[in-house]
Amino acid sequence: MKSSKQTQEEVEQAMNSLDNLRRAEAPPFFYTRLMARLDRSEATIWSRSMSFLSRPTVSLGLLFLFLLMNGYLILNRIGSEDDQSPVGTEYVAQQISYFDNSTP
Repeated sequence: MKSSKQTQEEVEQAMNSLDNLRRAEAPPFFYTRLMARLDRSEATIWSRSMSFLSRPTVSLGLLFLFLLMNGYLILNRIGSEDDQSPVGTEYVAQQISYFDNSTP
């Protein structure tokens, strides 16, 4: 364990090292160059398309179209299943007719 004198000396060294510090300064015209670079935006195809898709009217329209397509496909599937007999019943009917015809 360190003695209080050693601890006090370390604290003094740390405080003395802070005496010569100055405020950090930026090079001249740094702020104007930084702002010019931030203002200059390179519009890529990806950023333009995402900004178009993020509009509420476009996103709600796509959602509505997606829901309409899903509803149409579900209703078509339900309608087509009613017209056809399931494959399982045909198989069972074939097996029953096989056993009926195979008995002597």
